[in-house]
Amino acid sequence: MSRRCQIIPALNIAAGLAGCAPAPEAGVADPDQFRATATGPVVTSARPAAEVADSFEARATLLPMSSFADDPQTGGKIYRLRGFGRIYEEIHFSPVPHYGSVAQVLIAATLSPKWRQDFARDRGAKLEACASGTAQ
Repeated sequence: MSRRCQIIPALNIAAGLAGCAPAPEAGVADPDQFRATATGPVVTSARPAAEVADSFEARATLLPMSSFADDPQTGGKIYRLRGFGRIYEEIHFSPVPHYGSVAQVLIAATLSPKWRQDFARDRGAKLEACASGTAQ
């Protein structure tokens, strides 16, 4: 296979990933402003926070720059979509004593209705399925 034939598929992949990346100006730069203005649903589950988070990480359609980290304050996990010095989405998976867990979704108020629709389809529906234990 020629070098030219190898480069073209790589360029197509790079272009596809670039199309998935968030627009830099759409997010919120200041973490305090993000927490004060971001909105989203709260999803409760009888399952432990770590199980819901792990299931979500394995099954949701995540965008480039997505990350997961342990949350030392709650003992749960945090999903974050950050890039270009901006915050776009977060989900805080927190344990609830004697019950299971809660997942607080935060989506930057500056994001478009289309973004919210895409979140609901690609990540929100998977979050609901993981919380209920019906994710496949």
